[in-house]
Amino acid sequence: MKRSRVDSVKRNSSTARNKDYRFFVLAGVFLISCIAFTFFFIRNQVRGPQGNYDDENLTVRIETVAGERGNIYDRNGKLLAGNASHYDLIFEYGSMPDTRKEINDSLAKCLLAIESSGNIDKLCEDFFPLTGSYPELEFVSAMSDSESKEYQYYQKFLNRNELDADIEPNDVALYLIDKYSLNNNEYPSWIKQRLMRIYYDMERINFGYYQYYTVAEGFELDDAEDMILVTYIGEHKPEGATMIKSSQRVYFYEDYAKHILGSVGKITAENIEQYADYPLDATVGISGCENAFESYLRGSDGKRVSKYDSNGKLVQTYYDPEPVIGKDIYLTIDIDLQIAAEDALEDSIEDLEACETGALTALDPTNGEILVLASRSTESVMNFALQGTFAPGSTYKVGSALAALEEGFITESTSHICNKVYPHLGGPTCLGIHGDTDVHKAIEVSCNVFFYYLGHEWGLQNITEYTTALGLGVPTGIELGEKVGIVASEAYCLEHDLEWSEFDDATGAIGQSKHAYTPLQIGIYMATLSNGGTRYSAHILKEVKDSKTGETVYSTKTEVLSAVNISSKNYEIIMDAMRSVVTESDTLSRHFANVSEGVAGKTGTAETGKEISNALFAGFAPYDSPEIAVSCVLEEGDAGYNAAAVCAKVFESYFAGKNSQG
Repeated sequence: MKRSRVDSVKRNSSTARNKDYRFFVLAGVFLISCIAFTFFFIRNQVRGPQGNYDDENLTVRIETVAGERGNIYDRNGKLLAGNASHYDLIFEYGSMPDTRKEINDSLAKCLLAIESSGNIDKLCEDFFPLTGSYPELEFVSAMSDSESKEYQYYQKFLNRNELDADIEPNDVALYLIDKYSLNNNEYPSWIKQRLMRIYYDMERINFGYYQYYTVAEGFELDDAEDMILVTYIGEHKPEGATMIKSSQRVYFYEDYAKHILGSVGKITAENIEQYADYPLDATVGISGCENAFESYLRGSDGKRVSKYDSNGKLVQTYYDPEPVIGKDIYLTIDIDLQIAAEDALEDSIEDLEACETGALTALDPTNGEILVLASRSTESVMNFALQGTFAPGSTYKVGSALAALEEGFITESTSHICNKVYPHLGGPTCLGIHGDTDVHKAIEVSCNVFFYYLGHEWGLQNITEYTTALGLGVPTGIELGEKVGIVASEAYCLEHDLEWSEFDDATGAIGQSKHAYTPLQIGIYMATLSNGGTRYSAHILKEVKDSKTGETVYSTKTEVLSAVNISSKNYEIIMDAMRSVVTESDTLSRHFANVSEGVAGKTGTAETGKEISNALFAGFAPYDSPEIAVSCVLEEGDAGYNAAAVCAKVFESYFAGKNSQG
């Protein structure tokens, strides 16, 4: 019938125009039909099978599906942190069995399945306060630290359960065994101990309505042993337990840049105020960039709606709303340079017998972008580049010289005789006998006596007005948490009930006394000197992009925090002196021999009261047009040239990379 109608239309067409018109009408109908078919096909694929069913008789399950976090890249687009899909084993409060025995049995089944599939290592970490086996339990070592999370959570546990503060470890275990009906012989001892840990941890997070507890996590889709467990849980369905597909944060450079990137985790008592609007089970940024840029990285959660018929058959599933991935952030960090810095620090710590901690920073002196923020320690996870404070030692002398030159207290020709001992204040000493010494020579050979005169006769406060404006002892502007440090002064000593004397004025001018600054502040101080006196806000975030479109939604703007007016003549004096520090020392010139551009800088050997001094170096390159400023501190590194050797590796890597790009 349809064909004859078309033939009839063709036979009765009077004009080509009418024929074309009807052809386009039919083509339009066909196109609309195809679009409609495609739409319904895709919808059905997403929603699942459709049928004749009564909504009122369906069981509806609504699950929160977290929007994936955005990726983190370095300045050159290299992926530093991203996501990988996996399964987590969770226990849902709303789906738990009715009795404690049934709950224990269900969790025990899960634990036995985890053991038999070889996945014990995937059990979630907790903050259980006990170690050992009953009846020889004892508190974990962290319990001796009142600042530790283990100690703080334990105190809340005692208060919640109205237990005595001096309760013995074995009695804590007995209390948990009795409270959670574990005092029978149905389970192996390791199952009992793990159940105790789980129930203690549930109390820690206030496990309750609309929550689930993650028992184990990180089961990979392409791992055969992992999928055995996923299949077991799916088939046997221990009551209250289920497997959910999640996204795991992956850091692609393993041990590098850890202090910068930070970590993610569950909401805790320490950060609950920051994440007050989040679901209690949300994965959030805990430290580093993951925390600082949470508002960009965080995706928007979606809801997965699943409907089941009376036989338990899934009849419909869809998202309302869809989960949305977070935005991507691009850091100012150069990961290749970061690796070079961390490796160099590691090597120095291994080579220097007493040294256990080192930190290094590198930044662009023309805009404050941080290229490297490295911290290495054999004993601590603290980010020493931002949180460690150190006396600047002789690196401070450059600022002292600049202040005195700019204020006219000295001139280029002003000189003092150095016979190793300063003839006042009890005779503080110099490291050498330098004879007649002007400001250029004083910087080059690091003469203490010359700078004792500045501090003692002129006063340290006149110097700190400059060094503060150059970046020492003031916030850097970095988006990550930092210590501000200490500017040595009589006012500081009065405030903290410490003594101050003329001796502090003198020793403060050589970077001792009460001075204490972070490696980043020392780096900014050197960067500001090198660029002629403009202090830029340090920043580690370069830009933010939409993860789907790649469109830039935010770019960090260069910000000037302060400026020091440096005359061209005085700038030249200071720059030439710092260049001589490198070129006129056989040791330093040897360290920097493989750097393709001229380096200028200043070493520092800062006394700390310990037998071995801290080692420092701060410098920049190229000497005549600075584009990178580097600072390094080696705790108990002995001498400044050891820190200079670390910086040399970073300069080498920077210019080698630049030259390879043309």
